[in-house]
Amino acid sequence: MTDVDKSFASRHGTISIMSGITFSVADNDFLAIVGPSGCGKSTLLRLIQGLDRPTAGTIRFRGKPITSVAQQMAMVFQNFALFPWLTVKQNVALGLEARGAAPERIEAVVERYIGVTGLVGFEEAYPRELSGGMRQRVGLARALAVEPAVLLMDEPFSALNALTAESLREEVLQLWQDPALPPEAVILVTHNIEEALLMADRVLVLSRRPGRVLAGVLVRLPRPRDRKSAAFYELTDYVYSLITEGGAKLPETAGSAAVRPP
Repeated sequence: MTDVDKSFASRHGTISIMSGITFSVADNDFLAIVGPSGCGKSTLLRLIQGLDRPTAGTIRFRGKPITSVAQQMAMVFQNFALFPWLTVKQNVALGLEARGAAPERIEAVVERYIGVTGLVGFEEAYPRELSGGMRQRVGLARALAVEPAVLLMDEPFSALNALTAESLREEVLQLWQDPALPPEAVILVTHNIEEALLMADRVLVLSRRPGRVLAGVLVRLPRPRDRKSAAFYELTDYVYSLITEGGAKLPETAGSAAVRPP
């Protein structure tokens, strides 16, 4: 992504959402994007997947400009986005059916990702019969079923209670670390700084609207990360200071983390 701007026309004039956004994501990269409300984090995911177009700048996937919806990417939404009249199995199969996959392949792939996301036994249940955590598992299984190269996650844990969110974060990390499973890269949008630092290898910090890149923070804390450690606490405070003050000095005790260009 290079020098991306996004603005919207309104009756009060043009509203600039983001300006000059530049960053890249490599294979095996887990990137989290944080920033204040309204800085364009969710819009950024829509631009990356090709669901919307930038006002200026270019977005490329493996060297080619994104000019339509990128089939090699999948999104996990904040509000689950499940069809209430379809069963778990039918919701998970939606993406494959839309791409015209053969029935035999759909059956095998859906069975696999229902298994890896802990949904075995709930195949014929409807969303209304599931807890919030289980519904988000369905959303995750649906995204993984198309075996994306890039998984986009838009505040996927924010609608869940604290314990459920913690459990699902750990499960997502376990799936991410399994080389036999997709995706090749993850981009997570979150308001939760701790969540970003617990999960990601790199954190992109955006400013207030219009969103600009304040810093790219490389997180080298060992996994599983201890949120009670001094290094984790000071790194959290550093990222918080970047967002609230627009600048801060990386604490020396967070020596396992480093700041680098995004």
